[in-house]
Formats: sequence, structure tokens, C-alpha cells
Amino acid sequence: MKPWQFVLAGLVGAGILAWATLGISDRKSAQLEGSITQIRTLAMDERSSVAIVDFEAANPSDVVMMIGDRTLSIINQTGIEYKGRTITSFDLKGLFEYFPALGVMKNEPLVKRVRVDAGDKVGGMIAARFEIPKHELDARQELTLAIADIDGGVSTLQSQ
Repeated sequence: MKPWQFVLAGLVGAGILAWATLGISDRKSAQLEGSITQIRTLAMDERSSVAIVDFEAANPSDVVMMIGDRTLSIINQTGIEYKGRTITSFDLKGLFEYFPALGVMKNEPLVKRVRVDAGDKVGGMIAARFEIPKHELDARQELTLAIADIDGGVSTLQSQ
């Protein structure tokens, strides 16, 4: 065999190994895939508001996901991104008690350390306070819910 044939065979072998590794590792990192089902907004005062997001997702990977940080962010009409401060589950339940106009609390708040097994579905609610008026929150271009795995991966769900 000529030297260039050894190099070519080595490159082909490395390519096949890389393709197989990437294909396997794609299912080995915990992730959530799903959608945002409902968004509610509430004015706290003239300069701040709250977004309450209901979602449904599934873990299609082969590993368990342990819920870590949950964050909401928006992009307003002018393209500026705002990150919200996540509201605790206790405070979220209080919002529904004090503001009946929010309607019924259909899902439980998603809290840290919830375990989502491989192939399982999860539904929940996340809320965050934004330091912008309600009318600006309502006129957003995009809303993103980011749910982190304790091991470091982040899954995002988006809505307009």
C-alpha cells in the first residue's frame, strides 16, 4: 500500500468514529423538547411586570434530567433582551390567590431538583419578574424559557 492510502484510510476511519460518537452522544445528554402552552402577564406597578408561563415538554434522551435553574427572558419590540428574576413557587401560588384575574393555576410550579426520567414528560409553570411595564412585556417579539440540567445542559422553549 502506498503512504497516501494509509493516510486516506486513517481519515475515513476517524470520520466514521467521529460520526458514530456524535450520534451516540446526542442521546446521552439530558434535554427537554416541548412547547409553551400559555403565557399570562400581570402588572406589579407602572415599571415592573410578571410573566407566567405554562409549558409541556418531554425528555427524549437516554439519561435522567435533574432540573436546575429555570429562567425566562424576552426580546422587546426594539430588539433589547431582558432577563427576568424567577419567582419562587410559594410566591407564585400567592399571586394566584391575590390576583383572581390570572385564572386557574393548571400546573404546579417547576422547582429545582425535579427528576425527569428518560422518555418521560413534564409539565409545569415558571414565573419571572421583569423591570419593564406590562404593555412592553405584552408587546414582546419573543419569550424564551431556559431550563438547565444540574449537569450543565440547557434546554430552551420559545414563544412569540
